[in-house]
Amino acid sequence: MRSGIPIETEAVTNEIDLSHVGRALAKKRWWVIGPTLVAFAGALVFVNVVKPRYTSEARLLLENQDDFYARVDKGERIDANGPDAEGVQSQIQLLTSRDLARRIIKPLGLQGNVEFDPLANGMGALTRVMVLLGLTRDPRQMTPEDRILEKFGEKLSVLSPTKTRVLSVEFSSRNPDLAARGANAVAGAYIEMQQEAKRDIARAAAQSLATLVSDLRTRVAEAEAKVEDYRARTGLLVGANNTVISTQQLGELNNQLSNARAVQADAQAKANILRDMLRQNRVGEIPDVANNEVMRRIFEQRVALRAQLALESRTLLPQHPRIKELNAQLQDLDMQWRAAAERTARTLENEARIASVRVENLTKVLEDQKRVAGAAGAEEVKLRELERAARLLKDQLETETAKYQEALARERVKATPADARIIQRALAPQLPSFPKKLPVTVFATLAALILSAGAVVAGELLTGRARIATPAAPAPPGDEPEREPARVAADEPVTAPDEPAIASEERAVAAIEEEAERVAARGEAEAEAVQRIDSARAVQSCVKVLVTPCETEGKPAETAIALARNLSRRGRTLLAAADHGAIAFDALVHSPEGPPLGMSDLAAGVADFAQVIHRDVDSRLHVLPAGVLQGEERYDLALVVMALAHTYDFLVFAASAEQALRLAPHVDLAFVLGGDAAAEALRAQIAQEGADAHLLEGVGDLDGLVAA
Repeated sequence: MRSGIPIETEAVTNEIDLSHVGRALAKKRWWVIGPTLVAFAGALVFVNVVKPRYTSEARLLLENQDDFYARVDKGERIDANGPDAEGVQSQIQLLTSRDLARRIIKPLGLQGNVEFDPLANGMGALTRVMVLLGLTRDPRQMTPEDRILEKFGEKLSVLSPTKTRVLSVEFSSRNPDLAARGANAVAGAYIEMQQEAKRDIARAAAQSLATLVSDLRTRVAEAEAKVEDYRARTGLLVGANNTVISTQQLGELNNQLSNARAVQADAQAKANILRDMLRQNRVGEIPDVANNEVMRRIFEQRVALRAQLALESRTLLPQHPRIKELNAQLQDLDMQWRAAAERTARTLENEARIASVRVENLTKVLEDQKRVAGAAGAEEVKLRELERAARLLKDQLETETAKYQEALARERVKATPADARIIQRALAPQLPSFPKKLPVTVFATLAALILSAGAVVAGELLTGRARIATPAAPAPPGDEPEREPARVAADEPVTAPDEPAIASEERAVAAIEEEAERVAARGEAEAEAVQRIDSARAVQSCVKVLVTPCETEGKPAETAIALARNLSRRGRTLLAAADHGAIAFDALVHSPEGPPLGMSDLAAGVADFAQVIHRDVDSRLHVLPAGVLQGEERYDLALVVMALAHTYDFLVFAASAEQALRLAPHVDLAFVLGGDAAAEALRAQIAQEGADAHLLEGVGDLDGLVAA
């Protein structure tokens, strides 16, 4: 017979009992204190026994040291800011090269130094064993420089701070003075190597330019000889202003022709004007006539004669012989005046004819000269081509000669500027870089303390003593193991079982079996709902789920809440109450000022999304309550759903049957709670609106989704 009494057992959980850990550390405190003290004492002995090592630092700044006067190209500097990151790394490799190290080994006197030369005190026993085993090279077969270079490379460190062109040269040694001298020697040798590299470059450039300059000189001489030979053969001699004589003569003839034409035009114009004024009897107004000395004397005689005629006319009549004589003299003077004017006009006309003849002669000569210049044009083109080639070679020769002279000057100058300069020289350090007594002691002590305490705690955890033991849940009556009936002593009386207790136990067993059947059915519904939501999530960025009817509090609202909280573990989820007055979701949010704003306030336009969306106090779920405002909807429900779908992965709408029909065209899945005919009719109406609707028999079919 199965017993109806549950059996309780203790189970060990994964939670750590900190109080037990503290008690274990206190109990085994000497397992912690002992190693810590040993580490402390060992660190003190180590930092006082080990030989100190000193590190000195010198700093170099990489920049172009060429000034304006030392550059070949006096224009703008191409690399005024120094090398880039790759160039800085290249200079670091140069500083750590063996060639640079060989330069300073002898000046520093490292040969025979115990710290750098392994054979300074002879070869030790450990070294002999390693040589015999083939683990290392025999230092006796190596040159002194090779032996020292290996140790020298270990002591030298070159770093570059981030985003700078500064190189930090660090050199370590047991002797602080040697550390400072080593860092300064490396920096100085680096500067010398750069200067020598520049002088080598200048020397190589001078050698290559010498050959080029010699070749260019020969080519320039040949080009100029060709020009002069061609000029002599074609007769294209050069006159004034570096022009060919034929071209120069053509220009001079053109100028003479222009002057002759000007003289002809001037003389002809003066003659024409003089003839017109003679016809108008305006001889005295002619400038050339009026300025003539003969005409001036005739004019004076006429004036005097007219004055005498006027004086005689006062006493004598016109027919008087004296008056007639005076008039005859006056007419003779007028004829002389006119003859002189006509003679001047003929002179000007003759000058015009002479100028015309000269113009004709010059025109003929100019045409002949044009033919000569045209015939020499092709030859002059070739001459200009030869001159241009010679001029280009001459310019190139001058440029290369200047570079050659500059390269020779740089090769001979000893103080060639390097592309770096020392900005900080190394000084002998006062404190050793290793060991740091205080940090080494503190770190060793803390490490021993942490490791020993960790070992104690790990032992407690591995044995399970530091785990919290909690009583296990009572096993159901049906799951208890079958027990053997107790043996009854022979002398004990046998009592009959209590019938009311048996009936109560049978009812409990029946209730448990009925609950197991409901759990099995609910599990199938849960699996189906979750599978459909996952299928929709695989093809959509946001899955919109409708749960209906949820117009009242109780199991339907709890079902929507359970589904939404389950989905909030899978992604961003919003639970929205689609009906005004549905206060079942108000308890999920914390609103000390009264009923929270929600869907109705958002649809009416009196609140925005930030004011109506709240956080679930018990999960990561976001909640959109029903709201407090009743009135006309200002925004369409479809726009609200679309806006929310751009933000969330899952939207769960809890709505009544009437509101579910409005939401159906805008959701992907719909779950109708119930299994009767009314639920089937509502499912069919929602499916007609475009949603994938399904029935879930029983109001509490989705309650177990919280545990899923």
